[in-house]
Amino acid sequence: MLRDKLAVLSDARFIFALIIALGVAAEFVSGSTVQIWSFVLINVLIAQSINVLTGIAGQISLGHAGFLAIGAYGSALLMKSLGLPLPLSLVAATLMGAAAGWILSFAAGRVREFYLAMMTLGFGMISYEVVREWTGVTGGVAGLPGVPSPALRTLNVFGVNLGEVGYFHLMLGVTAIVLWLLRNFITSPYGRAFFAIHVSEVAAGSIGIPRAGTKREAYTLSAALMGLAGGFYAHLVGYLGPESFHLHRSVEALVMAVVGGLGTLSGPVLGAALFTYLPEQLQFFTDYQFMVYGLILMLSFVLLPRGLAGLVLPRTRFIKRLTPLRSADADGRGTEAPAAIPARDDETTPLLRVSALAISFLGLRALDDVTLELKPGHILGLVGPNGSGKSTLVNVISGIYRPDAGRVVFEGRDITGLADYRVARLGIIRTFQDPRLVPGFSVRENVLLGAHRLYRQNQLAAAVDWPSALREEKRMLAGADKVIAMAGLSALADSIVRDLPYGDQRMTELARVLLADPRMVLLDEPTAGLSEGELKKLALVLQHLKQQDIAVVLIEHHMEFLRDLVDEVVVLNSGRVIYRGDMAGMYRSAQVIEAYLGGDSHAAAPAGGQGGRDA
Repeated sequence: MLRDKLAVLSDARFIFALIIALGVAAEFVSGSTVQIWSFVLINVLIAQSINVLTGIAGQISLGHAGFLAIGAYGSALLMKSLGLPLPLSLVAATLMGAAAGWILSFAAGRVREFYLAMMTLGFGMISYEVVREWTGVTGGVAGLPGVPSPALRTLNVFGVNLGEVGYFHLMLGVTAIVLWLLRNFITSPYGRAFFAIHVSEVAAGSIGIPRAGTKREAYTLSAALMGLAGGFYAHLVGYLGPESFHLHRSVEALVMAVVGGLGTLSGPVLGAALFTYLPEQLQFFTDYQFMVYGLILMLSFVLLPRGLAGLVLPRTRFIKRLTPLRSADADGRGTEAPAAIPARDDETTPLLRVSALAISFLGLRALDDVTLELKPGHILGLVGPNGSGKSTLVNVISGIYRPDAGRVVFEGRDITGLADYRVARLGIIRTFQDPRLVPGFSVRENVLLGAHRLYRQNQLAAAVDWPSALREEKRMLAGADKVIAMAGLSALADSIVRDLPYGDQRMTELARVLLADPRMVLLDEPTAGLSEGELKKLALVLQHLKQQDIAVVLIEHHMEFLRDLVDEVVVLNSGRVIYRGDMAGMYRSAQVIEAYLGGDSHAAAPAGGQGGRDA
């Protein structure tokens, strides 16, 4: 297959090899061919804009032509009316697009799915009407003629007249730089954060990724690319009219990205090339444009669910091709589980203190006066019947829910009602009843998401592959390999998560938690779906956490698994604590037997123990 033959090429290498070939070939082809190639480059930027927002960050937009209009008219007017040099007018077009995207992101971040699509569609329609009606600036329906252009021989750059080939080379160079920056960004912690938000905003927040801030970055970056494409378009055609920024342009952008392959770097390039040449070859295309686009989208979803890139090119990587530091150099610790658990002082100051928590949903009391404490290096078992409030308690501690009453204090700081990503950045990391991973990521890529709160590089350093950013990435890769080995997943490190059994997905989520370097871990039924061998691995990991003075809250129904691990068990029923103490005492508690264990529980009760008390 063609895909196998191209396996030696990475997603990025394919693109940059193509760019070099185009740059050389432009000197030997006709002017009309160079112009078509110029439109391909503009469409590449447009398709990548949609790819960043929709394919990577998972945010829908049906009005992206509005950003294209902002960039196009902005660059044209700055150069035509104010005499701004081309490089500065293109930079201004990019910044104007970015600013518009940043402003729109505040409203877009408050809605989802259908409402998000309608809101962005409204933005596109408003932009189109502004272009039509603002006659004094845009020229209205008559358009804006005389934009400096190589076709009109009026485009000068620092006193040098730029012809069509020269302008193409300029566009090609800028596009290459943009794609290089995008490649670096996508393989950085910030690019991976976009994917995490796409898959599950709640899971992303649980590892320290802010929802609103990440969406805002996605809108800003996407709109900046559209603004740059608009600037290039204005000077390529030399004339701007409102018809170039109608709804069909937004739909065309979406179709190019989807058919090419969302979530990849090369897919939008392939989609842009296809949808630049297709109208040229099919003259009836304009009259039936929406029908043809709809048919292509339907066929693409059925026959090419991963787009053209998924058909002919190898999978896109979302980590950099770096040699990780040795694990010992990365953090100075080995990967072995502890042989023994050291004794601890029972008088240690509690790491977590939950006081009189209460929360209701639609009048139903989910938590009622819940109080507990947890010390560093202790494992607390949280048990009770389904619907007793266990997951709700974890959701309140981790910042997903804001309680109606009570306090949550962590390391002496009141974190009650703090946003989930801020709670995670303090070191409280959690898992969920079902693994919430990025299905298209490998095990290693998913595990690296856990380190998000630990990264110190900024977005610019990540995009330009600054040496300090690369060194940090190497350290994180070494840490990821270490915890992957601890979870018994080394042989599967490069396997795609969606193709793995449920148990391996569970262990991948746990490895992601370990890489986050937590102070406290909240595990929601981690043994569900695990085999006996995987249960033993999980027990060793929990013992390792205990040795590292990391506190653990363990929601679990597997009593035998809890018996040899927990320091204390808390039993909830109907949102109230009905028992707090050791496992042996739990089996003798009349309230626990009646509410949860049932009449046969005494046969399974362990001998001995100090007992506990009913709450």
